[in-house]
Amino acid sequence: MLSHGRSARTGWIRDLALYWRELLFWMLLLPAFGALGSIRPRRQIGGLIEACAFLLVAISSAGKLKSLGLEFANWNRVGRRAAAACVVVGLLAGGAIVVVASLSRQPLGTESGWNKVILAVALGPVLEEVIFRGYLLTAALLLTRRLSGSSSAVTSITAVAVFFSTAHLATPGTTPLQLCCIVLTGCLYGCIRLRYRSTAAAALAHAAYNLTLYLSYWCDISR
Repeated sequence: MLSHGRSARTGWIRDLALYWRELLFWMLLLPAFGALGSIRPRRQIGGLIEACAFLLVAISSAGKLKSLGLEFANWNRVGRRAAAACVVVGLLAGGAIVVVASLSRQPLGTESGWNKVILAVALGPVLEEVIFRGYLLTAALLLTRRLSGSSSAVTSITAVAVFFSTAHLATPGTTPLQLCCIVLTGCLYGCIRLRYRSTAAAALAHAAYNLTLYLSYWCDISR
């Protein structure tokens, strides 16, 4: 019995060590975020180069990270049809939110500047989905299964989506309607993540969603 307890503790320590190794891998995105958010053009260009390099590594690593011990984020390869479906779903969701924003005269929260577009359409979706639909959803599913013995994912998806929306409270001017929309899109990304068993699929939908908001901004449909 004592041996079994020690083995369980050792297993948790090993999992935790792997967890941190993954976090360090994805934290390589943070310098690119900081550089792209700078007001200095040279730093923005440097951030763009860092972002392209990281995304190239991330795309080429899809489905291969498990062999490196990086398995918690579920950054798995997505087939062409699945990728196209994720993009279409993201575009449709973005279009629906644009309509809601226009009817309610709510701002979309888009910002001008090419560096902001890169952050919102490329880096932001990857980092947010890895954190929320990768690590947090994986942890929520494991916790729900241990506490209730149920394999239902509805509670986990909803809880992570709510947490996803509260993380946006730090953005000035966020309205209750915007928070509700963020919860709904968070649930959508969670469903996509489980449907295709890939956080990369959720990131594709998220990127397409953000792109739709910027397209409406550039076309002067909404602000």
